[in-house]
Amino acid sequence: MHARRHSCRRDVRKVSAMLPMTRRQRRCGVTSAAPTYFEGLPADTATRAAAVDMPERFCKYDRRTRSLRRVFFNPNCSREPRSRREDIIMYDWSAVDIDRLRSDRREAIADLMRRHGLSHLLLTGFDHIRYATDYRMQIIAEAFDWFAAVVDRDGGTEIFAPWIDETHAAPVEELPWISKIHPTPSWSPMVGHPETWTASLLGALTGATRVGIEMIDPAVLQRLKDALPAADFVPIGRELYDVRIRKTAEEIRLLEDASIVNSLGAAAGLKAAQPGMTDHDVLAAIMATLQASGPEFLSHSLCNHGRGDGGWFAEGTVLADGDPYFFDIGLYGRCGYASDIARTGFVGGDTRAAIKSVYAKLLKAHEVAAEAAKPGVRVSSIDDAVNDYLRSEGLPTTPYAIGHGVGLRACELPTVYRGSLTDRDQVLVENSVIALEPETGLEVDGRYILLKLEDNYVVEHDGVRRLSPAGYGLDGL
Repeated sequence: MHARRHSCRRDVRKVSAMLPMTRRQRRCGVTSAAPTYFEGLPADTATRAAAVDMPERFCKYDRRTRSLRRVFFNPNCSREPRSRREDIIMYDWSAVDIDRLRSDRREAIADLMRRHGLSHLLLTGFDHIRYATDYRMQIIAEAFDWFAAVVDRDGGTEIFAPWIDETHAAPVEELPWISKIHPTPSWSPMVGHPETWTASLLGALTGATRVGIEMIDPAVLQRLKDALPAADFVPIGRELYDVRIRKTAEEIRLLEDASIVNSLGAAAGLKAAQPGMTDHDVLAAIMATLQASGPEFLSHSLCNHGRGDGGWFAEGTVLADGDPYFFDIGLYGRCGYASDIARTGFVGGDTRAAIKSVYAKLLKAHEVAAEAAKPGVRVSSIDDAVNDYLRSEGLPTTPYAIGHGVGLRACELPTVYRGSLTDRDQVLVENSVIALEPETGLEVDGRYILLKLEDNYVVEHDGVRRLSPAGYGLDGL
């Protein structure tokens, strides 16, 4: 079997940019150029790209200076690879120490198993499997029960996957702890074939005495218990998420990369909206930018325009001049690390003063959240700070968690919410990565309009540092 490669060491990836109109666009009948700069990015994070009369000038994200800098390519050489054509820019993903990333995570898993006296872990969540083994599985949103991994106390692993029809030994050269990969019923929920799954898993659980589980289907779990009466099966899912809260330096770098790329998508979404377009058109501009950057997976693409019912799904509504809209977008970047951000945008330049006023207060609420987030604080205090401010301004409070952890899942622990709606009021810890996402709204002409923001932050010793450099609609007022 061809070895599946999972290295993070790819130096260059392409990111769609809002660049001067290209010859290809003119041939396709496009009548005006897209803006030549990422106007949504703040001044300290971006530089304007070239003037329209200099189509050979492009932008590249400079991680050292945290800015978009200009680079020069020759657009006239048709034989150059796509990475040097005039309609793209390059994103340079970080070349992290992949061996250290893997060894740190494997040691964290080994320590967890020792503390809980586990002989084996039986994992089905794509994120836990990636963390414990670095085997990539997320090929579709519903694949949470298409795969499994059994990890023993020494870290030895057997993988169960739907894309083969026979067992292969030592399938991935650079992941030597994976001894075998076994076939499973392809493209099907686990519950549809519990006996087949049970028979497959039993071989990897030979000698098991205490097995940690998280999302295994109950029908399969019961059959495993019947077949292994001497083994205890204990839930370990929450403990796995707790282990993952505090990030390593490599994880933080990868999460920052994901947020930078997600910010490029957000910048495209803020600039794309024009009267007569639909909410789907806005998302198309965002998704094209994100896909061109080389992510592993796009997790969600939501857009609310003119609907106050809490529905965030694009429905083909038509944008009009002055309309606000918001989008919430996410991706899994290199090595599977996620980003989850949201922006409120405005169509044209004729937005009502009342909407601008409430939006300014939402921006302030976002600042309140970031200022309240420090190591050692209870997460409920962040939720309280934001909603107390919104109440003081006579505005609706955010009807869901103010934030959440971000890692190998776009939404993981801690849950930044009021204590009455969570099991644990967790304490923020240094080197965790969180999203903060306040929402409010107002009524305009009998219609309730939602406004929303979201950014990702790393928790440092004295507060938080924003990882998502995208600017804000109306330039943050």
